This record gives sequence, C-alpha cells and structure tokens, in this order.
Amino acid sequence: MPNQTLVAPPKEVRLKRKLNALELSWHDGLSTRLSCLMLRKSCACSHCTQAKRSGRLSLIDADISVERVELSGVSGLQFFFSDGHSRGLYPWAFLRELSEQVS
Repeated sequence: MPNQTLVAPPKEVRLKRKLNALELSWHDGLSTRLSCLMLRKSCACSHCTQAKRSGRLSLIDADISVERVELSGVSGLQFFFSDGHSRGLYPWAFLRELSEQVS
C-alpha cells in the first residue's frame, strides 16, 4: 500500500459561484483558486480513471460549475457538478496537490 501523507483540511473553503471556482486557504498561508473545470478534469473516480486509461475522450463543457459541495467525512470534499457527475471524492491531500500546482 502506498504511503499516504496526512494533510490537514484547509482553514477555509469557499465556493465562488460567479467565478466558477473553489477558493482554499491553507494553514501555512497558501491561498488558491481552483476552477470548476480543473476540478472536474481532475476527477479520480473509477469511471473517469478508466476513461483516461482507455484513451476515451471526455468532453467537458468549459463552463461547468459546481452546484453543491459536501464534506466527505473528515477526509475531503465531494463535488456535485452541473453535468450530473458526483462520483469523485477529493481528499485534502489531493486538493493540496492541486493547489500547489496552480500557485
């Protein structure tokens, strides 16, 4: 089993509907804005992972939005996208990794 680093949740999470983005403020001072499109393209659910592995083209509307965000236990977030997709769970470590990529 791969080593999984524990990452503390951000101190603040805000869904900015008008900007189509999620803003995260981390305890070490890093603040980032992740677009809904980036979040949707980054989905690691089994369906999306299989599609990527098999080379199937996934068309995702550039104007995709997050309609709802829910806390997934204590480990991360679940997003409900405007295209109906809601299968992916986004652990804090994964959201931190995405935040570091855009900073």
